[in-house]
Amino acid sequence: MSAKWVWRIWLGILIIAVTGGCSSVLDAQNEGNNGGAGNAGPAFSVRVGDSELAGSSGGQISEAYKDGMPLIELLKRSGVATLAEDGNSLLTVNKVSLSPEWIWGIQLNGKKILDWNSSVDRSDSILIAAEPKAAGAEQQPVIFTVNGGSEQPEMTHSYVLPYSEDLSVRGVLKSSGMVLLAEDNKTVISIMDYKPLSNEAWTLKVNGKQLLDSGIDMKLRPQDTLEVALVLR
Repeated sequence: MSAKWVWRIWLGILIIAVTGGCSSVLDAQNEGNNGGAGNAGPAFSVRVGDSELAGSSGGQISEAYKDGMPLIELLKRSGVATLAEDGNSLLTVNKVSLSPEWIWGIQLNGKKILDWNSSVDRSDSILIAAEPKAAGAEQQPVIFTVNGGSEQPEMTHSYVLPYSEDLSVRGVLKSSGMVLLAEDNKTVISIMDYKPLSNEAWTLKVNGKQLLDSGIDMKLRPQDTLEVALVLR
């Protein structure tokens, strides 16, 4: 895993979102839902290992859905997914990005599909899951999440990494290229150049449990979620 991979991913996503993502969402809002406003659309799920990361994105899918809509059009108009410039791969899904060792795979009603222009019925089930890029690789994920909370919600994003035996909390933070640690290598000073205000602080959590300063040396396990959250003091 090369250094500063997260920073590069984040910059790329920001550029693409500014140039194309906003217009797609506005188009969807302006055109409305021909399939019936307020009706439930296809079921939608985002999975990374054992973690379900769809959040509230199923609602976005329902709002953007129209009867017989192509899958790729649904993903774009809902704003749930950000596509690469060539339109042949997904960069992010519901604010989740993958390190180079992973790719996004799409299943429709339990079957993997390669034709993203396939039409989607209202009763269908869509699953987007992180898969190892190398065919046959047995890769386990670790999730790194930046949570900007209510104060900086635009910073909230998750990144999927490959697990390795020596992967630690500090290792993930330093290799991300977006986290600045204090001289003691224990305290987070800033993330993406954002320094907390006097009434804010960055806190570290693993699987929802807050870490003490000594926890930064903790070795991570497969399927763990490391979260850096901006909280009010």
